[in-house]
Amino acid sequence: MPPIRALIVDDHPVTREGLRTALELSDDAVVVVGEAATGEEAVERARELAPDVVFMDVRMPGMDGIEATRRIREAAPNAKVILITIDESRRAISEAIQAGVSGYLLKDASPDALVDAARNAVEGNAVIHPQLTKTFIEEASGSEAGGQQAPALSRREREILQKVADGATTRQVANELGISPHTVKTHLERIFEKLGANDRAQAVAIAIRTGIVH
Repeated sequence: MPPIRALIVDDHPVTREGLRTALELSDDAVVVVGEAATGEEAVERARELAPDVVFMDVRMPGMDGIEATRRIREAAPNAKVILITIDESRRAISEAIQAGVSGYLLKDASPDALVDAARNAVEGNAVIHPQLTKTFIEEASGSEAGGQQAPALSRREREILQKVADGATTRQVANELGISPHTVKTHLERIFEKLGANDRAQAVAIAIRTGIVH
């Protein structure tokens, strides 16, 4: 498998260097092909370099990471965006999901977590840091979930969706349940169809709003 080509976006040079160093520990699984210091620059670099993955800071002067994500999705449709942030608010996570991100990690994510997120992104899977998912669930409970009927999912589908909401990857879900990764993917496809979701992140967001996950 060829290395994953990554673009790093952050307005702080020290943070960019830290991300580059972390990714360079991946034994060439991920190769950094460029950097950008602003949202505007990120859009241009994404258009020029056509990276597989963009590691994007959320809070930057001028165009923030979420708006930059929306524009990158138009300028380089094949690029997957993973937001790196210290912001744990449900609103920020919701906006990121709506913008089309493929991952949402905290800035203290380990090198292994960064590489795992990149791999999942290029495979079409979304990764949300478990702490962010927990915050989303806690803040979403209450009036927003009231009055909405949860879509009918089987016991196994709910079990898998709960593990995904807790941050588990396809392989981790398969190992924990004693089934194959292919079976997990088949269940996820059915879950997406039932929930009207395009990916894991949207499925988790819908599940939180309707009280499917806890």
